Amino acid sequence: MFEGLELVSSTSDWLTVFFLADLILIAILQFNFTERFNKLFSLVYSDKYYTDYLKTRPLNFNWFHFIFFFIIVFNISIYVYFGFEALSPTSIDHQLFFFLQILFFTIIYFLIRYFIGYILGIIFDIEEVQNYFTFLKMSNLALIFIITLPLLILTNYSVGIYHKFMISFSMLALLAAGIFRYFALIKNEKLSFDNLLYLFLYLCALELAPFIVVYKLFVE
Repeated sequence: MFEGLELVSSTSDWLTVFFLADLILIAILQFNFTERFNKLFSLVYSDKYYTDYLKTRPLNFNWFHFIFFFIIVFNISIYVYFGFEALSPTSIDHQLFFFLQILFFTIIYFLIRYFIGYILGIIFDIEEVQNYFTFLKMSNLALIFIITLPLLILTNYSVGIYHKFMISFSMLALLAAGIFRYFALIKNEKLSFDNLLYLFLYLCALELAPFIVVYKLFVE
């Protein structure tokens, strides 16, 4: 009389858990660091955030940045996952496990990046400069990924041809936001590369080297 129905015990919508974690972390920031969290958005039109918090100690190793670090690595990992999903879907065997690999290597990238920056800071006696650049990068990444989070959520829940369109659109929006913030820093003289040697070291050693190491580890 009654036919048995197969129950689906798992769901492919596991990314909801990570979006929920994002929202919880944002709520914690809003509740515990209300003034600083709100001032972060002023970076869109003003540099007052830098002047207000540049002299805080510790500059980078504080709870505000620590919580934001997880928001950043979650969102970067989701963007990378969407990139693989759009460009090379056959490379994804098990979705959750593949994403966790991306998440792991994203964290490794930031750890390598910090370690290289720390070593260069000691070698060239520019610890304060390196801490300053790390503060700028962390602040701008936090702003970018908070602003683009709604777009990332919409991308996840889009379907069919709209899903690939949203992936492309969200990545272009992320790239545009990153370029805009980079040129805003140069325009307002927050980034100054008078020393071409340091510029070369910064771009190659600090940014490209960790990426190459992580890429080799991930691919091989």
